[in-house]
Amino acid sequence: MIKKMTTIRIMADKEKEQMHDNPLFPCSSYCIEWNRGGIQSLPWHWHRELEFMYVSSGRAVVEYAGKRAIVEAGNGFFCNSRVLHRYALDGERCQLYCILFDEKFISGGIANVIYKKYVKPIVTDEMFSGKYLHTDVKRERDVIINIRRAFIAAQKEIFGFELDLRYNIGKALAILSDHPTASRIGYTTPQMERIKLMVDYIHGHYGDQISVEDLAAQAGISEREAQRCFQSIFNMSPRQYIQNYRLQVAEEMLLESNESILSIGMACGYYNPSHFSKAFRLYRGCSPHAFRQQNS
Repeated sequence: MIKKMTTIRIMADKEKEQMHDNPLFPCSSYCIEWNRGGIQSLPWHWHRELEFMYVSSGRAVVEYAGKRAIVEAGNGFFCNSRVLHRYALDGERCQLYCILFDEKFISGGIANVIYKKYVKPIVTDEMFSGKYLHTDVKRERDVIINIRRAFIAAQKEIFGFELDLRYNIGKALAILSDHPTASRIGYTTPQMERIKLMVDYIHGHYGDQISVEDLAAQAGISEREAQRCFQSIFNMSPRQYIQNYRLQVAEEMLLESNESILSIGMACGYYNPSHFSKAFRLYRGCSPHAFRQQNS
């Protein structure tokens, strides 16, 4: 089954376990649809699962490991395990699909040749953070074809679809494991590991008052170094990141709950209603009430 998703509430789980519907089948498929004026992005996040993403219509911005690109309809992206990344709308409308799967999903375990030959070379390669996939490159087009077949299998759910999913994802992964032009960008630098610890803390405590000192303590660094990490990776200060994440959560709550705007503001760390309204207007160009009405 392909689940609908507009945004994602990032949990503070250090292991980043993806909650699959069936723990005996650790693979989940999502369809994300964005329109200008509504929710338009997923926040920065990371997870233990590997991920394939495919843009079916419109354009999406994909950022990871210091890289940023516009992914056109028909193209896609592969994200390795534990890599910090984000997606956002580019243009008026966008539809994309994501498949997240455990590293043992293809092989069933780690003590076999399938894992050692096709999975391990990717998940243990600290210089392979991800790969943009373009249809005008044959090998990458073959990856995309297999991804699309996997999504079709997930959507139809006819008898044996689990085998089709595993086969097509496995074929896509096998092509990548032998890809001579894979992006060689390291993603386990000390700075990246520190930012993941600080981001985790923000995602788990966004409703609380968070100081730069709190963030620095999570990563065991100075406040100045914490500032440098956020500026280097996100091109914004820690306080800007905190505010952006709070407002992204507020967007989701406005559309997916019946809670009052006052309650949502307080849940997201805005204890003064006027401060929440002002921050939301600067972020979205309209009030929380107007945003809810326009996208209800």
